[in-house]
Amino acid sequence: MARGRAGKAQPKKMKKPIKVGTVTSDSCIFPAKGASRQRVLSELDEAHDEDFWFGGGRILGSMCTKPHDIAVEAQSMFIEANLGNPGLYPGTRKLEEKVIRWLSALYHCEGCSGHLVGGGTEANITALWLARNMSSGKKEVVFPSSAHFSLRKACNLLALKPVEIPLGDDFTIDLDQARRAISGDTAAVVGIAGTTEVGAVDDIPALSEIADGAFLHVDAAFGGFVLPFMPALGMRAPPFDFSIEGVSTLGTDPHKMGLSTIPSGAFMLRDEAWLDFISVDAPYLTQHRQTALSGTRCSAAVAATYAAIRRVGFDGYVKLVKGTFDVTKYLSKSLRREGFHLCLEPPLTILNIAFDDPKKVQAALLKKGWHLSVAREPKSLRVVLMPHVTKKVADSFVEALVKAAKELKAL
Repeated sequence: MARGRAGKAQPKKMKKPIKVGTVTSDSCIFPAKGASRQRVLSELDEAHDEDFWFGGGRILGSMCTKPHDIAVEAQSMFIEANLGNPGLYPGTRKLEEKVIRWLSALYHCEGCSGHLVGGGTEANITALWLARNMSSGKKEVVFPSSAHFSLRKACNLLALKPVEIPLGDDFTIDLDQARRAISGDTAAVVGIAGTTEVGAVDDIPALSEIADGAFLHVDAAFGGFVLPFMPALGMRAPPFDFSIEGVSTLGTDPHKMGLSTIPSGAFMLRDEAWLDFISVDAPYLTQHRQTALSGTRCSAAVAATYAAIRRVGFDGYVKLVKGTFDVTKYLSKSLRREGFHLCLEPPLTILNIAFDDPKKVQAALLKKGWHLSVAREPKSLRVVLMPHVTKKVADSFVEALVKAAKELKAL
């Protein structure tokens, strides 16, 4: 109650009731009535036309790509599925179990366990959550400065202390500095198999040795659907998976080179019993123990990932990876021929073009309809070659880059 000048309680003035369909904030009006299907679809078309799509070929800064048609179809079929309550979706659960078995074989871990998750961020958070709970109060996480920002998010969420290690000349973690940083308070060590900025693969066997029994997580969000297929092409693929005895967990993203829908991730762990460290009771669900980070899980992506892997198969991914490496080499030669300098030989399918001010070049290309990103280390324009980038697209990009560089006097 408010009080008047005499100190007596005065009744509050009642606000006028908000009518449905009236303004509820400075800029938002909640719809009073449903619109026609045609109107809704028209509005969706408008928004869709404003977005940029992989099929246009001009997205050169994303590690994602256009999903396989069958993955899109599977996503739609299973749109109601929720493996947070798995007793209602036994068929979807079987699909997830098959995908985990396939990935266990791909990553050399017979009997591995895991979940399909909402991408690399969820996989990384889950890994550090597990490591923290298994480490008896240890608080430090040792990882390279090249690590994805989701690891910093995970440390913040879990009250862990990030210990970032500088990179060596090859843009992988400096092993000597990592060795000095690992201590009795290390809860986890993290290595990257395909860094976001250059595609570098840390020396996971060496990390395993210096971790000396500490929890070792591998973030293979990008490399997980590239590295396993390289040996079939006669290419050297650095070891990164459970074939290395010290690797505890691994995360990968089927929505990248795996051609699943976005978002689709996988979190793999060596021993299923470890899930007890992150399990919680869920007495009102069909499964009374929850071991995934998400409660309601977007399980349509499980079906999409199953469909993509089942349709493409190992041989299909070999061809896909070969085609992407072919375009990478083709673009690399074209860029050098035009006088551009590449910061390093690409470990995977990312090219880093050296510029004094890569952000200016990025902005100039954006005006011409090209979507790229910049890397911090090395300072460069970053070009990610994914299946939607063809040699024809590469030719058009080089032409646009030459023009932009000349306009900026950067060539």
